Amino acid sequence: MQPFFVDDSASVGSGTSIGRFTVIEEGVELGSGCQIGNNVVIRSGTKIGADVRIDDGAVIGKQPMKAANSAVTGTKVHEPATIGDSCLIGANAVVYAGVTIGRGVLVADLASVREEVTVGDFTIVGRGVAIENRCTVGRYCKLETNAYIAAYS
Repeated sequence: MQPFFVDDSASVGSGTSIGRFTVIEEGVELGSGCQIGNNVVIRSGTKIGADVRIDDGAVIGKQPMKAANSAVTGTKVHEPATIGDSCLIGANAVVYAGVTIGRGVLVADLASVREEVTVGDFTIVGRGVAIENRCTVGRYCKLETNAYIAAYS
């Protein structure tokens, strides 16, 4: 028995390693040379470039949830997440569906990148940073530890 689950419709590039208790759902595309840690969840349709490292416990492509008493009306299903080549996603980071992460980006441990966010190439999203929905972060930016980026920024 394999120590991880990869859906039959997922595409895993050559030289990619997958840790224990990891789940890769249908339609996921993983580039070559990736390193996927233990207990990682990669949701349906997510596209991940080559030479990406995703550390233990990360969740990629999570659909947002709505509280029962939320003022937001309707439930939107977001497009899958896209992560560029040579990125590093830290332990227990959450990258939601509808996110586009450029090339060479670091999303550090415990960071949260909400739906409909774009992060430019070679940006550093520090430990514990929260980027709320519908934000754009440029190229070569540095968001320090525990920074909070409000929605629509």
